[in-house]
Amino acid sequence: MPPIVHPSTGNSTAMSPQSSAERWARFLEEHAPGLTWLAATLLEWSELPPGARRAWTVTIQAARSGEVSSLVAMQEETGVLAVAAMPDAPPPLFGEPSRVRRALGAPETLEALVAQVPELLLRRGPGVRRSVFVYDGEPRRRYPSVRRAAVTAVDALERFRARAGGEWMSMTAGDLLGPVNQGHVFELVRENETAGMFRVEAIAARRVQVADVCIDPDLRGRGLGRALLESAAAVARSEYARGCVVAVPAEEVAERTARGAGFVAAGTIEDLEFA
Repeated sequence: MPPIVHPSTGNSTAMSPQSSAERWARFLEEHAPGLTWLAATLLEWSELPPGARRAWTVTIQAARSGEVSSLVAMQEETGVLAVAAMPDAPPPLFGEPSRVRRALGAPETLEALVAQVPELLLRRGPGVRRSVFVYDGEPRRRYPSVRRAAVTAVDALERFRARAGGEWMSMTAGDLLGPVNQGHVFELVRENETAGMFRVEAIAARRVQVADVCIDPDLRGRGLGRALLESAAAVARSEYARGCVVAVPAEEVAERTARGAGFVAAGTIEDLEFA
């Protein structure tokens, strides 16, 4: 099902799915880097034939210049809602709030959304906040012990990720078989054992979003987190010719590790659940 676009101002001009998606992706990468995975999803969507497109409904508000000022994207099947807005721009209204099961966006944007939809306020559950960091600098050094994961390692990596707590930090958590087959999973090997890992979650026009960044709990505090993030930035530059974005726990240690790897703070993203 193609997206439904509702510009709030000006005259509506027919646009191809690809040109619309490119405009939405530019807005997300500029104003909501923590939603780079959504920018990549919309770009992929635009290249598919109509019958193969996933059911995303996109609602935007646009300024008189035609530039997007806020955006809401709803994944109909899962009930995932992603929200982004420029400062002081209200999130656009959307239909069927009863279908929302999860919402992602900057805390202040989600608060504005919930405030204007009473049903969401009543159903609001717990949330998790992550700090967003970006790397747009010169290529970093990829550590020799960081290598692309082999397909034969999928089961071991699944167990490692569960033990190391990586999956909960992902926006698009799922099994690792597909990403490993695509060459998007990297592991840090120490004494022939997995000591850490990260996954290329999405590839947008400007940046690569990295997820499942996790270290063996018994090896934390030894600089391996910094080595992983520096390697992720190196992979983004060398293999995708793009910058890198990562969302880490909103905790001092994780934020200090990201800064030490050369990443720059780019806001906060909240992940809310709804009953």
